[in-house]
Amino acid sequence: MQNNKNIDVSFVMTVYNKEYYLPSVLKALLNQDGLENPEFIFIDDLSTDRSVDIIKKYTKDVPNVILVENKDNRGISPRINQGIALSHGEYVRMLDSDDIFPINSTRKMLDIAKELDADMVYGCFSKTGKLPEELTNETIGEFSYSYNQDALLGVLNGRFTRMGQLIKTSVLKKAKGADERVFIQDESIPLRCAIHAHGVVKIDADVVLVPKEIGNFSGNKLQLDHDRFLAYCDAILDNPNLPETALRLMYRKAVSAYWKMTRKTSLLPYFSKAFVVYLVNKISPQYPNKAFLEKMKSDFLALKNIRRVTNPLYSLEK
Repeated sequence: MQNNKNIDVSFVMTVYNKEYYLPSVLKALLNQDGLENPEFIFIDDLSTDRSVDIIKKYTKDVPNVILVENKDNRGISPRINQGIALSHGEYVRMLDSDDIFPINSTRKMLDIAKELDADMVYGCFSKTGKLPEELTNETIGEFSYSYNQDALLGVLNGRFTRMGQLIKTSVLKKAKGADERVFIQDESIPLRCAIHAHGVVKIDADVVLVPKEIGNFSGNKLQLDHDRFLAYCDAILDNPNLPETALRLMYRKAVSAYWKMTRKTSLLPYFSKAFVVYLVNKISPQYPNKAFLEKMKSDFLALKNIRRVTNPLYSLEK
């Protein structure tokens, strides 16, 4: 049963072979308290385990559920954009299918978003080391927070990762969601959204609980460097008219990701131009050097054993 009117929060979950986590993840998700009319959108990326069957079982009698069973595998960024495009709520909260939300976290984030008229609210995450079933009834207590009316500078000066966000749907759609040129969406979503958002709040509370992990992409550090760099590189090249301060900070983050990659792949990293550029930008962020930006991008794209989106065809404009 679907009621698209007056949905306060649309939850968007991408799913790929997470049958071990899903029972606990879904229990906490479906028990989020204090919401008037939530929507639950599940985008399966051609799972080969029982993930889809588990979602169907747990959502059988739940209103406002959308389950998309895709016939091809495209990766995280295109699939999360697919879910964003289907969202009807005023806000969207996205989650990985192996992360658990404290049951009062969404309500707390929604309340502060409305109180401060902020388009983006972010919290912290915690790697708990606990089994998924141990986390399904967790809550968050009182917390402090910081607010920045300039959402872009707020994101560039903070740490916004691990899908710990609540974002106004209109902003997500204007930003076109995740950058589909980047496999892992953690860096690209807050960056792209902050360009269009009014106000960001960072709360000092764990709004995402990570169970004991049995394997994910975070083990490939080069993948993280690659995707972090491309998120900032693409944003710089796509938005050359952003304020100079923002462009300088974005360039520093891109250079930092390049230096981390160089340390892992070069025999003499401290004798490289990457180290010099990194030091200069660490002391004082420089205006983007387009030629060096393209050189860094070329080096990243030449890396082997990196997962990339092979079908970046989905568009929020469709």
